[in-house]
Amino acid sequence: MAFLIEFGFFLHYVWLNPTIQTIMKTTLPFIALLFYASISSAQILPQTPWTWMKGDNTVNQFGTYGTQGVTSVNNKPGARNNSTTWRDTTGNLWLFGGSGYSVNSSGYLNDLWKFNPSTNQWTWVKGNNSSNQFSVYGTMGTANIANKPGAAFSSVSWRDANNNLWLFGGFGYTDNAFGFLNALWKYNPSTNQWTWVKGDKAIDKVGVYGTKGVEHSNNKPGARYGSQTWIDASGNLWLFGGYGYSGSASGILNDIWKYNPSTNKWTWVKGDNAVEQAGVYGTKGVAQATNQPGARYVSTSWTDGNNNLWLFGGYGYDETDAGNLNDMWKYNPATNEWTWMSGDKIINQAGIYGTQGQPSMANNPGARYVSSSWSDANGDLWLFGGYGFDNNSNPGYLNDLWKYNTVNRAWTWVKGDNTIDQTGVYGTQGMPDPTNKSGARTGSVSWTDGNGNLWMFGGYGFDGSSEGILNDLWMITNLNVTLPLKLLSFGGVLNNRIVGLQWESEQETTFSHFNIQRSFDGINFTTIGNINGNGNSSRSNYNYTDNDLQSNNLKVFYRLQMVDKDGRFNYSKVLVFDLKQTTTTFTAFPNPAIHSLNVSFTQEKNGKVIISITDMKGATIKRQIPTIMAGRASITIDVSDLPPAHYIISLINETGTTRQKFIKQ
Repeated sequence: MAFLIEFGFFLHYVWLNPTIQTIMKTTLPFIALLFYASISSAQILPQTPWTWMKGDNTVNQFGTYGTQGVTSVNNKPGARNNSTTWRDTTGNLWLFGGSGYSVNSSGYLNDLWKFNPSTNQWTWVKGNNSSNQFSVYGTMGTANIANKPGAAFSSVSWRDANNNLWLFGGFGYTDNAFGFLNALWKYNPSTNQWTWVKGDKAIDKVGVYGTKGVEHSNNKPGARYGSQTWIDASGNLWLFGGYGYSGSASGILNDIWKYNPSTNKWTWVKGDNAVEQAGVYGTKGVAQATNQPGARYVSTSWTDGNNNLWLFGGYGYDETDAGNLNDMWKYNPATNEWTWMSGDKIINQAGIYGTQGQPSMANNPGARYVSSSWSDANGDLWLFGGYGFDNNSNPGYLNDLWKYNTVNRAWTWVKGDNTIDQTGVYGTQGMPDPTNKSGARTGSVSWTDGNGNLWMFGGYGFDGSSEGILNDLWMITNLNVTLPLKLLSFGGVLNNRIVGLQWESEQETTFSHFNIQRSFDGINFTTIGNINGNGNSSRSNYNYTDNDLQSNNLKVFYRLQMVDKDGRFNYSKVLVFDLKQTTTTFTAFPNPAIHSLNVSFTQEKNGKVIISITDMKGATIKRQIPTIMAGRASITIDVSDLPPAHYIISLINETGTTRQKFIKQ
């Protein structure tokens, strides 16, 4: 216990004292936030510029909070690292806590911020603008406007299909103490309220593992920080490793947990219920039930479109020793098996950079921890910086950007330096420039916006000349591709858990094919089918039916990847369907319609509904907002004044949105 208390205090002191951190950085694996992949069409090349978008170009700056709930161009979070982040369904970044600077002091933070990439502005949403604040738990399971997590860093997070933000663990404050945490919180952006959902309101609690693979109300992970998380298509929250408590001791962990929000229960799924366990690598590229990564924390992770977890590096154990790691693992929840995919099974390996911009099976990022990550629509995984080894085996802060291809398992060194401790080049705020670059850093937060741009905020590292805590916001602009193809419309209909997609396009002379892509979280997409283009310039209509939706899926998202013959590609808008709405049993008839269209559906409770008709370009032609009583409802819509064409009729009620295509003759 004395070690843990001293360890926690020492880490806090080091993070806020750049001089001591510089001395100690080769001996202590500093805590950092884990980053969660979001999706984009990121086509980023060595010449793709960094843009300094917001924040300061000098270290150790206080925050400007403004008025809580009010967006302002002057607002900015103070410099910080080891924060926790989410990206919501509209592409906004949510930022919680960390270690750094409040409005006028330094310490641990519990402020909640929202950043809108479209306006380039911050909003202080909730929490305190001062440091080292205690938690207010309220009643377990009950939301309250007064509830709030205490100041903490290196907590982990999820975002569910309903846009709720989940927060677990970290190192920080309960309502009366400071230490390792295992409380699970949920934040509802619509109500601006926190709920203490599960876990303890005391520090340093050991885990209750129960029986492996068996869900139980008493199960709970021990208090910890620096874990990895992901969410599956059924809405379950997954947790791996970290530094904290097993069932009986403290140390580095390699356990996998699953939390089911529907039952409010944890399951110990895989890994050990003891600390400091060595890795079992097996054969590279071969899944095996006995494979497992060694205990580790402050790794980097991604999830792909098939709900697999990809895990890279961190600080922890290879087969025999503890140190910096550069091994890449994949965990398949469906088979409950790990696969060692890439990298070394020996600690503290130097980077093998190869030629910038050229993929190679021989390339490998050096061993490192507390890096940033993104993923793109092709399933490629992106890695930036952290603390680790450059190409000369020197340990320090890194600013290299890497891409990993999950198909051919090759790394590409894309941007940045292959030597440590590089300062940044900021240029002019808001102006992209090929000479700009982020300084070497660790403990940043990162996400991808809806346009495929990669964003990164804060951390500990280098500004243009000095070392310290950062609050600069950077973006790498996606090279948007304009294709000759014109997508004229893209829509779909959900009926009995079967989705029918329809789209219309023209100018396909140089066009190759459409990839139909699906996601269950709005972030990670996978290709489920493809259709070749017609090869001419005339208008063409296409359709695709997805009848492979499972009963445990809550929402489903679709988009088109449009690929030209030269390999360039672009994306359509994203369609979303709420699968819980199937009880609406929506029908529209006759189809084709001449004079009128009858709309029939089931309404679960009294309330207003929105019925609208749009053309195939998305323009609204008609709209009604009637009040409907619970039960079976039928409404007749006059369509006699519509010109002959294809249309979409939509119903929006409390269960979601339902659409159906019809023809007006």
